[in-house]
Amino acid sequence: MKAALSGVIILALAAALQSAVVSQIHLLQGAADVVLLIVAAWYMHEDAPASWVWAVLAGLMVGVLSALPWWLFVAGYGAVAVLTHFLRRRLWRVSFFSFFTVIVFSTLWTQGLTFAYLRWVRVTSIPFQPAFKQVVLPSLLLNLLLALPIYSLMDEWAAWFFPPQEAEA
Repeated sequence: MKAALSGVIILALAAALQSAVVSQIHLLQGAADVVLLIVAAWYMHEDAPASWVWAVLAGLMVGVLSALPWWLFVAGYGAVAVLTHFLRRRLWRVSFFSFFTVIVFSTLWTQGLTFAYLRWVRVTSIPFQPAFKQVVLPSLLLNLLLALPIYSLMDEWAAWFFPPQEAEA
């Protein structure tokens, strides 16, 4: 119960930090997605329970604070959960390289969803190449720059609430 409550608090603080502070820090037109990084780091930790509730809850929190529809963020963070689950279970043990892989693909996925929604649902005339160069790539760079500190913080948090199980002899 204590771990679940702290997870909700961390997601709420991350959503508030993202909407109030991080969204004001731009590189060209791109901004970092702290909640995406926290969700990815949460799912990468081997001892933390990987429930789909965390991705949905994070998507709903960011969706409430955004002008975009909430389902875009639920789909984006859900893809983060699916990709990290796949990498954690199938390919290799959790490493920082796999975390970077998740960040790259999930940033491209969430930015692609946003672009597709704005282009075809809202019918705005956003050309692909300038959007990719001025929004997607700078957002990816900012996410990669923040990946190490957020991964370290979430690793410490998960180790505190979910200590590794000692093997019985």
